[in-house]
Amino acid sequence: MWYNVFVGRKENNMNNEIQIYNKDCIEFMSNYVEKNIQCILTSPPYNLTPRKGGISDSGRYDVYTDWMTEEQYIKWTLNVFKNFNNVLKDDGVVLYNFSYGIENPALPYTLVVALQKYSNFTLIDTIIWEKYSGMPFPANKYRLSRKWEYVYVFVKKGMENNYTNNRNVKTKGKNNQNYYEVVYNYIKAKNNDGQTQKINQATFSTDLCTQLLNIYTREGDIVYDPFIGTGTTAMACLQNKRRCIGTEISLAQVEYANQRLKNELPLDI
Repeated sequence: MWYNVFVGRKENNMNNEIQIYNKDCIEFMSNYVEKNIQCILTSPPYNLTPRKGGISDSGRYDVYTDWMTEEQYIKWTLNVFKNFNNVLKDDGVVLYNFSYGIENPALPYTLVVALQKYSNFTLIDTIIWEKYSGMPFPANKYRLSRKWEYVYVFVKKGMENNYTNNRNVKTKGKNNQNYYEVVYNYIKAKNNDGQTQKINQATFSTDLCTQLLNIYTREGDIVYDPFIGTGTTAMACLQNKRRCIGTEISLAQVEYANQRLKNELPLDI
């Protein structure tokens, strides 16, 4: 049976196709012994300014305060990628959707430089995600409304010409040179799935995830989202016959995600 939804404790049990754990991702990956994940698709906390109005100081998440010093955040991200290296297949891909806050618009570039220098990953590509609408609503004359974000594509060093993707040979040139179908580094997709929940105000869309999965994964591949939140990556995997593992420190978000997935399941299984 393809579509099982499971909240469990056995990190290495792959009998279920969709598994979401109420755990910190670093703790989870530290105990995950199989290197069988083909793709890591995620949107981590962006390290934005604390905001009022929510349960946490940031107002974006119910249990997480999205604010460290730049040094702390880079050190934490390097630790996350160190663990990515231990669970991702050698020919796997990391799809890392990341933007910036108003205090430090250069943070994504600083982070990429640190990852290039201090991790086992290299930036192989960047994808522009154009949203249907720009945020925030213009309340500051000096800040432009952002209508796009980057998705950073990382692979393991040494695998720059040997990682998995779905580009097919389109034509053959002279000397039997392969020319591949065009896949642009530009995706237009919905901002989010239109959820009305208040426990996570920083979600991306199933539309975006599906388009990314179609480029870099195949049916049956295991996709891991370390910050799965309300379950959007799992929804895309469910709809596109990928297996999914997710981790999330918020129990409320795990419960919400699993209810979303159960609502998506066909009635006859």
